[in-house]
Amino acid sequence: MDMRTVEKIEYGSALAVRVPPDVISNLGMPDRFIAFDTETTGLNPDKDCIVELGAVVFEHGVPIETFQSYVNPGACISEEVSALNHITNEMLQAAPTEEIIYPELMRVLGTAAKGETMICGHVAAFDLSFLCKTLGRLGITANFRFVDTRQLATQIPEHTHHSLAAVAEYFNVPHEHAHQAKEDALTSGQIFCKMLERNRNV
Repeated sequence: MDMRTVEKIEYGSALAVRVPPDVISNLGMPDRFIAFDTETTGLNPDKDCIVELGAVVFEHGVPIETFQSYVNPGACISEEVSALNHITNEMLQAAPTEEIIYPELMRVLGTAAKGETMICGHVAAFDLSFLCKTLGRLGITANFRFVDTRQLATQIPEHTHHSLAAVAEYFNVPHEHAHQAKEDALTSGQIFCKMLERNRNV
């Protein structure tokens, strides 16, 4: 499944739906949105697990609250993945379990879980597929609306590289700590703000 094009994600009680790009093109700066990112043990939400959660709450384009936690999912992380995100099995063993950390995450997400506040991320469907899978398994209800900053970047004619690092560089957004969930969330949120500003000036 190509997460760059997924429009809807549903696992039990948890749902996420993509906000169409044409809606975003006419959108001013939201009063509030949440940037979200994860690090995982692999690429398949049906068999892999989230091992780090990161969220940044923006109000009027300014980050006002951050959330970060490693997660002990009861599974191991491979050496290959650990080399990429620098998360070790020892770190996971000391981390809170899913049953402890996800209620805390839902407090931070707040009205986003009711579809009243947008969530943004770079290839956001990837992260939300893992989140919805976990929430559905835990019996937590959620109904997210998400914006994909990568998809929006493809609408910029002069910009041809769409990785988070490349888009951050295009918009002069700092991105010093790749593959750290909170830092990647912050970067995607700042990129989203730059995109909305660009839309107003086009």
